[in-house]
Amino acid sequence: MHARSHLEAEYLRLLENRNALEATNRNLLRMKESLLGDNDALSVHARQLGFGNPGEGFIRVVGLGVATSVDIPSGQVIYAVGPHFAPNTTIRVVSLVIGAAVLLFFLINDFHWLKERFGDRARAY
Repeated sequence: MHARSHLEAEYLRLLENRNALEATNRNLLRMKESLLGDNDALSVHARQLGFGNPGEGFIRVVGLGVATSVDIPSGQVIYAVGPHFAPNTTIRVVSLVIGAAVLLFFLINDFHWLKERFGDRARAY
């Protein structure tokens, strides 16, 4: 009985996958039809895919990120985006807070050491 439910679940998953692929196919066919009649749209789409016009020069920068293996649905177009950096003000604020926390830790540690070492005589000074 367990094998049958497992096979039925697999069947439903495959049906969902087939439906998604059919929807992707319909979208791609619509895109193909729209690009066949409009040269400007074709040029923009080709530029997004990394193609250029004759005579254009390209500079390829390699090593800006780690290539990871990601499952991408078939037919999906992926566009590269630039890295997102943290603003300088955020880095400065975080550094200031961490620095203040470290300073406070050493200050408390020093007072604790003075209290253990000198006891009540530390209060007199």
